[in-house]
Amino acid sequence: MITNEQWLLIDERYGRLLTTICNNISGDIAIASFDDNLQDLRIATMEAVAGFAKKENKEFDDFWDTTGFNKYMKTCLWNLKNKKGARITKRYAINKNTVDVTEYSEILIAENQDSSSISTFESFFEHSEDKWSEEQKDLIGTIERNPSLIKGSGTVNVRRLSLELGYCPAKTKKIIESIRGKINLDL
Repeated sequence: MITNEQWLLIDERYGRLLTTICNNISGDIAIASFDDNLQDLRIATMEAVAGFAKKENKEFDDFWDTTGFNKYMKTCLWNLKNKKGARITKRYAINKNTVDVTEYSEILIAENQDSSSISTFESFFEHSEDKWSEEQKDLIGTIERNPSLIKGSGTVNVRRLSLELGYCPAKTKKIIESIRGKINLDL
């Protein structure tokens, strides 16, 4: 735990760095707003002080203003920035190709529009049947008959699907990758 005086010293020395790092974390504002980033960095700063004190077995006044602490603090802060950036990048595939529902609300309330995922799934594969190999058709049909093979995260449960198909997991993964390549999706 650090005191107010210690925090003032930290904020005076690293405040501009915190702001710079917050501005460098870009991407999805819902995941990483400036205020959220700043709060996360401040917490990381306090944890870095506690971690350095424990690592060096020294009190704050003993290690403050040393080169080792300065490098440690900057490393911790930039690592948090990279970790948040990686999280944003990981979720980018989920959020790309999405639209603002307020801007396109008339589409959402259109009458006689079948928006069920099953009919969309079926119509997509019906119109492209000639593109699939027998193994791909078999895999798609198996998932169509047993949607529980899709995990809550949206990925395919390869182990269960392999058992259903009678293939080894490596072959199932290879077929999934071939389908993924054709429709450009993460399965």
